[in-house]
Amino acid sequence: MATMLPKIGRPATNALASIGINTLEELAKYERTTILDTHGVGPKAISILENALTEAGLSFKNEAASEFPFEMVGDLGCDNAPKRRIMLDFLIGSALADKNKLSQTVVSNFKWQVPGAFELNSLDEFHNEIEAHKVDIKRIEVTHNLTHGKFGAMHGTQLNSDGTAVYFADFIEFESNRKNAKIKTVTSYVIMNDE
Repeated sequence: MATMLPKIGRPATNALASIGINTLEELAKYERTTILDTHGVGPKAISILENALTEAGLSFKNEAASEFPFEMVGDLGCDNAPKRRIMLDFLIGSALADKNKLSQTVVSNFKWQVPGAFELNSLDEFHNEIEAHKVDIKRIEVTHNLTHGKFGAMHGTQLNSDGTAVYFADFIEFESNRKNAKIKTVTSYVIMNDE
């Protein structure tokens, strides 16, 4: 059964209707940015729509629902790009400090480097480092998630429950060009905002 849109004002309702969106189920087929770019739909309407989607157990396209203890939004689509999924799984495994999930995405002699800071040369060292610095994450926003051949890059923002933010950019090298190749090396650039 279709769930009607909440009251968001006539301009926003008409704007959504003009692109064929009359129910929450139809809305869930669109990315938040697409809806926000629709003339007549502003941030207030987006907030109301997001709350309605959550109450209905739905979300905007490419926004993970509540399968993690934090919200995931942004460039989450993997379609026909398996390495994008591997990179997202690595990001999620890192955020959760989940060694099992990480072991499914990286090679045994995995290398993580933060230029000018340190280099770790095994999954065990990497896991120990992220476990030691684990924080309560509220939301991860993936701005871009790109792959080409045996390389990939991903950047975004991690918003923590204490109000701090971590801006990250990861440059990834896979073990080969194969679509199911594991991650060999990650070079991370991190900016921490302690406000």
